Amino acid sequence: FFNFSDPISFFVGILDILSEFSKVLSFAFRLFGNIFAGEVLLTIVAFLVPVLASFPFIALEIFVGFVQALVFSMLTAVFLSNAVVEHH
Repeated sequence: FFNFSDPISFFVGILDILSEFSKVLSFAFRLFGNIFAGEVLLTIVAFLVPVLASFPFIALEIFVGFVQALVFSMLTAVFLSNAVVEHH
């Protein structure tokens, strides 16, 4: 990442490191936000409707959890493949 012989390359190296950390941070916030929103939705539905009517929302939240796991694994695979590729 770092090349001290050229100031532009040094700056680009710092930006590369910041971009790697920002990917991880945005990934974490995205997952937290989706999980938190689902829990808030389930809590609101549980207070507004009877117990039996909230089961479809629970099933939907489980489905959303599977979709989030799929997206998480796909993005992780893409990030890892980009991290290990050798640039020429």
